[in-house]
Parts: sequence; structure tokens; C-alpha cells
Amino acid sequence: MKNVKVIVEHAGKNLSAYIEEAPIMTVGNSIGEIESNMKEAIDLYLEDNPSPCDALKGEFELIFKPI
Repeated sequence: MKNVKVIVEHAGKNLSAYIEEAPIMTVGNSIGEIESNMKEAIDLYLEDNPSPCDALKGEFELIFKPI
């Protein structure tokens, strides 16, 4: 299983998060909300893309990295 790094940044009064190797980003008010939103965004991306980017092919684990 590979690790997929999710970059979490402060964005004014909330947080934003993205995966550098994938066309996915989200926002939230807490790390918990970011984690939930990111998982939902990935699920929607995989649902709509029969050939996803390499970072999200196969089994992976999300690693949240605040900067």
C-alpha cells in the first residue's frame, strides 16, 4: 500500500488541502472536516474516472501534512 500526502494549509479563517499528484482539493474549518471532505472528494473523483491518476490507483493511505 502506498502513502498519498495531503498538504493542509491555512487559508484565512479556514483550511485548504490538496494532493500534489492529483487534481483534488478541498476546504474545511478543522482537520477533521478536511479529512472527511478529502475522502469524499477522492471517492467522487474515482467514481467519475475509470483511469485515475497514478497517485490514486490501487490501494493507498492518506497522510495529512499541515504546513
